[in-house]
Formats: sequence, structure tokens, C-alpha cells
Amino acid sequence: MAHMAIRMEVNEFAERFIPIPPGILLEGRLKWPTDIFAELAEGGTLLESEIAKRFVDAINVYNVSPGMKMVSSPDKPELDDVEDFKQKIDAAFFRDGSVPTDGRTHWADQLVSVEFKRHETNKDPFDDRNDYSIEATADERKKVRGQIITYAEVVFRVQHRTFLFMLLVIGRNFRLLRWDRSGTIVTRAIDYVAHPEILCELLWRMSLQTDEQLGLDPSATRLLPQDHGYKLMDFYAQERDSDLATEERVLEATELASMGDPPVFKYVRLSFRTSLQGQWPRYRLEVPCDDGVRAFLVCKPHFYANGMAGRGTRGYVALDCRTQRFVWLKDAWRVYYEAMMQEGEVLHGLNAKHVAHIPTLLCHGDVRDQTTKTCDIWEEAQAATQQSLPSSPSLRTIPLSSSATLVSPQPFKTSSSRKRSRTEVEAEDSDGSEEFTLRRHMHYRIVVNEVALPLSEFSTGRKLVSVIIDCVEAHRDAVQRAKIMHRDISGGNILIYPSIDCGKPKQALCVIWKGILCDWEMSKSTKVEEPLALPRQPPRTGTWQFLSVGMLSGKPKAVEIPDELESFVHVLLYYAVRYLRSNCPNGAGFLDTYFDAYTVQNGVFTCGQKKESTLKDALLEIQRDVPLEFASPLDDVFGELLPLFKAYYKVVTYEHVESEAKKMLPPPIVAQGPPKADGDSPPPPAFLEDRDPSELANLKSLLAPHRKKKRKVRSLKPTAEEEDDAALLADHDAMLSILAGAVDSLEWSPRDKVGDLVPDDHKPLYPVAPEKGPSVRTVKRRRFASMIDYGSCHSSDFVAPSKRAAKSMVERQ
Repeated sequence: MAHMAIRMEVNEFAERFIPIPPGILLEGRLKWPTDIFAELAEGGTLLESEIAKRFVDAINVYNVSPGMKMVSSPDKPELDDVEDFKQKIDAAFFRDGSVPTDGRTHWADQLVSVEFKRHETNKDPFDDRNDYSIEATADERKKVRGQIITYAEVVFRVQHRTFLFMLLVIGRNFRLLRWDRSGTIVTRAIDYVAHPEILCELLWRMSLQTDEQLGLDPSATRLLPQDHGYKLMDFYAQERDSDLATEERVLEATELASMGDPPVFKYVRLSFRTSLQGQWPRYRLEVPCDDGVRAFLVCKPHFYANGMAGRGTRGYVALDCRTQRFVWLKDAWRVYYEAMMQEGEVLHGLNAKHVAHIPTLLCHGDVRDQTTKTCDIWEEAQAATQQSLPSSPSLRTIPLSSSATLVSPQPFKTSSSRKRSRTEVEAEDSDGSEEFTLRRHMHYRIVVNEVALPLSEFSTGRKLVSVIIDCVEAHRDAVQRAKIMHRDISGGNILIYPSIDCGKPKQALCVIWKGILCDWEMSKSTKVEEPLALPRQPPRTGTWQFLSVGMLSGKPKAVEIPDELESFVHVLLYYAVRYLRSNCPNGAGFLDTYFDAYTVQNGVFTCGQKKESTLKDALLEIQRDVPLEFASPLDDVFGELLPLFKAYYKVVTYEHVESEAKKMLPPPIVAQGPPKADGDSPPPPAFLEDRDPSELANLKSLLAPHRKKKRKVRSLKPTAEEEDDAALLADHDAMLSILAGAVDSLEWSPRDKVGDLVPDDHKPLYPVAPEKGPSVRTVKRRRFASMIDYGSCHSSDFVAPSKRAAKSMVERQ
């Protein structure tokens, strides 16, 4: 979702978001000299570093924000990996008790972030002219806007926040920004040298706010080294001799005798221990449960979603304070509207129906009714009338009713805190409307028992197919037993869960890898009809790379079983090409072309050509006339499944053509009065009388010597066999049968996994998320998870493929 800004006049911003607490009089505030920013009068010619130095000195010398200090970070990023990109914001406000002195950014402690820019029009990322979008479009302005969005994103990633204030200083002007997961609220640019009282009062008001009023999440308690929870995390992060190796095997007697209760796998404790490294802050998070709230200890997220606007999902390997067990905790800002069930509600229902191969719900709930506020301002702005600014922008003279969006207003929508219907929100999502509509988000957390491995950790091609079978079965049971459609089948949502179970009958306990289908937040009841109004950009639910050809057609369509089954095929193909031995000389290039490519039809981003031709023509090729082969039962899997989808799309296309043809038929002619008798019919006009047959024969023979043999035109109508094949995708049985046949084959190689064939420095051929293009949720768990050496969690005699092996494999081809 694109990030959008909304303009608000400074006095309304102050009254709404930084009010003066009860008992404190405005007249009792400190008096600031009118020339407090005199040294910045020539701000139009100063460098950013000099603006920052003089500004920080003025704020601190005159104690504009009592109890807070403004500190610059002139040239040093964070000490370690607190954030991946080593971003460096210019300055920030800190509480007096936690003021840094080393000149570094200290993302975890910032209360209000500050960025400085030179006094140039092209350095202001926003445009106050009423006839223009407030989000300025010049390249340099876009660059600055992208920069401050990234800074806000880093703060939200490291801290637990509901919103963030940011001060943007551009030469002699300033703007105050408020970020949340819906968008940004921005004040007009004001000359603080000419009107110092406005900026000083705003910063004074900020100093009076509590941490919660400054955006810190009260349900997340920061842990310090002396706290019991902090020490508890260190204790449970330590390696244990009783921890179990990860690979599948029959457990030995010594392992059975020493393993803990409950058993802990090495990869789980390693994931938790790795999250504690570096300077990431540790927290105790509250999660609603049946008897109140439960507390969980977390540090660095195992994965996080990119971007500032949207769900902002973060996943943690957490320690349960009640049981001291490791669990999986997901923190997100879910889209908040009617008929949208919480993911925990879905899992609770699936668990009650005994659907296997899905997470086991521990607890979940909305966090203290925390919702985004930017969308409320957006809705109000639709009804507001633009009013001109007064010549002197006093904090108390700018009219409160002058809020204006920084983008072109759309027709008014009722402003309230009500939940919007699914239809409303999906329509907003679908018409290219990231620019025009903001979504309301609710803070939400969910905890499940299972801490799983990413799908990329599969050991062999056979195990990859086996994991897919488990998840197809989970999908089948969810549809049949609970009437729930997942709607986001992707590589990030199919995980491997090592568990202890009996293998074959009468066999000892074993470590067995099973598939687990997770992330049911986008799921929907099959009993609820989806809105199919035709917007400019049809709604797409899911991950671009793994969506079906039908869902990427650019036409409105409900997610159906064939779409989900096709997504499973795409997942299988992706991981097979990326990690298994094949005849593909350039796996990374194939993945780019097949999964990330797109076409544009009438301004709508649709399916890439290679994916579409593979499914519709049943041709899985590296290049023209060169089939992709794995020299394993996978060839049979794709060879049997793709013709079913070819038949399915032929049936779908034919039905669509027939439906459109019926719409084009002229309306029936209604007879006017009783029909006339045959004798009453007038004779046909003379020019319609039959020609001489011999004359017609002579005319027809003129082309005969030149006419070629008539080419046989392929019929659009499916054959009976094709209709039967297409019908096999109406449920899960055919796919499960084909996959099971492959798993049962004896032709698998135990060493067919050769490592990751996509180099670390690979640059995709296609932008994964083109501007105004596909709404992509990238394959999750890739950021932090990629830093964990899961291979170290295997037994000493287990041989796992390495990057070096993958590289040598490519070199041999």
C-alpha cells in the first residue's frame, strides 16, 4: 500500500494530538525570546549540518522542551545491526534520563525524530499549494519523502509504537508530522524564525505528554538489564545438552532419556538466542487471553514486513512468561472492517474442527483498542472546505476547519470510527486507490505453539513434496470442515514443523518433519460472497509471485479451489528451481521471469507471460522448446498437473466467451399485434429475387485456382476429456493423488538438494512492486531468518547442502 499524507493546520494538530494536560495553564509556560532562532535567519544559505547545529543549540539552551533534550547524530549510524540499512537520521528528542552522548542515532530510545534539510523548494517533500497534491512529485522531493518514510519505518521496526511524531526542518521552515500505519498527517510549512512562538509552543506541549501520548505502546514494556525478564531471556537462550537436533531420524535411547519436557529443538533456541544479539531493545508484550492478558518476552523480530503503511507485521520467537516455553508471536496492524474475522478466531475454529497441519492457537486479541487515526482525519477532510491561510500564521488564529488533504479529495465518506464493510475496503484496495483512500488498522497480536522452520530448509525433493501434501490436506480440511478458504498460499506461509511422533506402526519415537499451513489472516468463509464490482484495479488477495493466472487476469474474481491449488503448484516450482538439481542453467533468471514479471493491460498490472503460458499451454520450459527437467518424480508431478490446469483455463475461457456472446445478442423483437396470414405477406422486392444459378457458379469459380487448402481452426469449445480434466480441480483429490504418487516413488535421489541457486548479490530483472503495480507481500521470514545457520542444529553426521555446493552445481552446467 502506498503511503499517503494529509495536511492539517498547525493549531488543529496541536489541539488534537499534543493537548495541554489538565491543570497546566498555557499562560504559565516559559517565555521564549523572539530572537531565539536569530542565528538561523540566513537559513536559506546554510548547509544542513550547520542548520542542525544551530537549531539543536537554540532548543537546548532555552530549554524549549523541559524534561527532554534534543541530540544530533551528525555522522554515525547505529553501532550494530539494529537496522539493516544503517540509516542515520539527523537528530531526535530523548527523555533526560536516556540522553545519548556518543553522537549515534539510538533508534530504540528516540521519542521524537528530527530531520534537517536545506532551505530549497526541492528539499521539501510536501507541497502546500491548494491546487496541487501535497505529496510533491519532483524527483528530489520524492527522494526526500522516501528518506523520511524510511526513518519512520526504522523507528516502528525497532520500537513498539502506535504512532510517531517527527519534526522536519527545511532551512527556515518546519513541518510537524504524525506517522501511523494508515498514513501521515503533516502541518503546513511555517517560518519558525519569523514565528518562533509557534514552534516553541509545539515543542513545549510535547514535553508535557506521557510516553503513551508520544506514541509508545503501553502494552509493550521495555526491559532493562537489571530486570528479571531481561535475565530470564538470557537464561533460556543458553544452549542445553537436552536440545534435540533437527533432522528426521529415530530417536536414540540417550536422547529420549535426556530430552526436556517439553522437548526443545536446537533451531528454536538458536532462533531465540540470535534475536538477543546486538543492541535491539527487549520487551515484555501483553497479549489478550480468556483470563485477561498473558505476557511474552521478545527482542529482535524473526521477520518484519517492509513499508510504513499497512499491517507492519513482525514475527517473534517469544518466551512465554507463564510456562517458560518458546512460542511464535505475531504482532500486526490488521485491517479493521466488518465481516473480517481475526486470524485467531479462524484458527480457533479450525482447531475445533480438528484440521491438521495448521498452527495451534494459544491466545490472541486486539491490543487495547489501538487504531490508526490518520484515516479519521482523511474522512473528515473529504467534507472540509479549503480555506485560505491568514497572513500571520498564529497558533491560535488558524481556523480549525481548514484541514485539507495533500491529495485530491474524493466524494465524501461518512467520518466516524465505525468499522467499514469488507466491500468498501476491498473497493478502496482495488481501484488503484492507494492514492485516494486510507484504511483503518487495529493493533493485533496472536500467539501459537509452533515455532517452525522456513520451507527453504527442506532436506530433499521428496520431503518438499511431502510438506506440500500436508498443507494441501490442511487446505482441503479447512474448506470441507470449516468452510474456510485460505486465500494466501505462498512460500512464506508453508512451513516445516519438526515434531516427535511414532513413525511406522510399532516403531520407536522419531523426529518427523511435517508441513504446516500458517497465516490465515486473509482467509474468508466460502459461504460469504465476494464483491465483484469492476474497479480500475481489481482486488488481489495474496502474494503476487504465487497468485494464480486467473487471479492475475485483471478481472474481478473470487478465490476458488483451483486458484489455491495452482498457488501450491507455483510454490512447489519456485522451491524446486531454487534449491534442487535441474537442467536450468540460470535459476535466478528463471524465477525472475516466471514469478516477478508482469504485463500491463489498460493500465492494470496482470500476469507475466511465462507463468501464463506455462499454465495455459502446459509447457514448462527454460526457453522455447527446451523443457525444464529435474530428472526426478517432480517431472511426473508437473507433467500430470499442468494439463489439468490447461484444460481448466480452456473451460474457463470458453465459458467467458459464451457469456459475453450472450450479452451481445440483440434483444428479441416483440410482435406488434397478431401475426398476418401468409396470404397477407407482400412479395419480396425485385432486387432480392434469386440470381441465375449459372451466373453465381461462374462468379464463385473465379478464386478456385488460387484457393489454398482450408486451415483447420482450433475450436474454443473444450472436448469432453478436457472438461473432465478441468473438473478434477474442483476439489483436492486429484492433486493429492498425484503428489502422493510422487512421494511413493523409489526414483528420488537423497542428494538432489544442491543449495540456494540464487546468489546473494542477485539483482532481480523486474521490480517486484512496480509503482502503482502489484500489491506485493514479499516472501516472509527472509530477513532475520536468513541470518540463522539452521545447519548447525543438525547432528554432526548430517550433511546439508551449502552455498558452495550450489555454486559448483551452477558452474558444472
